[in-house]
Amino acid sequence: MEKEIKCPYIIFKIAGSLYCINSKYISTILQLPEYSTIPAAPANVTGMFKHRDKVINMMDLRITFGLKPVSDEFRDFEQMIDARKQDHINWVNELERYIKEGGSFTLARDSHQCAFGRWYDNFTTDNMTVANHLKKIEEPHEKLHKAAAEAEACKRDCENCQESECLQTVLKRVKDESMPVILKLLDQTKDLFRSTIYKEMVLILDGIQWGIVVDEIVAVEDLDVISERHEDPMVNHCSYLGRVMESEKREGLIFELNPETLTAKFKDLESTF
Repeated sequence: MEKEIKCPYIIFKIAGSLYCINSKYISTILQLPEYSTIPAAPANVTGMFKHRDKVINMMDLRITFGLKPVSDEFRDFEQMIDARKQDHINWVNELERYIKEGGSFTLARDSHQCAFGRWYDNFTTDNMTVANHLKKIEEPHEKLHKAAAEAEACKRDCENCQESECLQTVLKRVKDESMPVILKLLDQTKDLFRSTIYKEMVLILDGIQWGIVVDEIVAVEDLDVISERHEDPMVNHCSYLGRVMESEKREGLIFELNPETLTAKFKDLESTF
């Protein structure tokens, strides 16, 4: 009797959760290419592209599972970064008003207390390219927010003849040094997140002209079964899922995709549009 060959699992992420599929069902893994949308197709069938003289249809697993598409998530991220840019433009305008008109400075003096600082302090990533880029923002961002205290010190400690020169020095340093660097780095952050964090992948199934779109590939490795499909009523409720798996190399549960269900769904889709 011929011994069955044991194939490792391809582990991937969808919206932060881990999933897998046995590598024997996958012929090719590639970064999401340029593709054409399909008129009147269901929302989770996001398009098709040519690969090795074949047309590959794509099913987006995020949409299939009722989650926000990556494109929408990235658009939200871009809008957040643009809002944080505007926050700091407003911050510099408030500093200039305070220097020229006096009164009280009304915005955050602590770089950890502005909206961007709170997001940055709570953001985590294992992507070193992203982590190292964001770290570049720390110094100019902190210097910008410290300028409010420096301006207050000028008003408090300088004689009248020196106060104006001191305040203008603070304002010039913020407008000519800290602020342009922050705005440039925030724009670069959007480009970097698009090319790394929001970089979708396609797993093309073997023997059929369909691919599944996932957020990112995590690893290819052997996994252990925790529970079979019929043993867990919640997993059994979702026809796309098979068994619950675990890895010796990483924490958390890993949900196995049911290849038989996927193949059946693809055939149904082909007959309906």
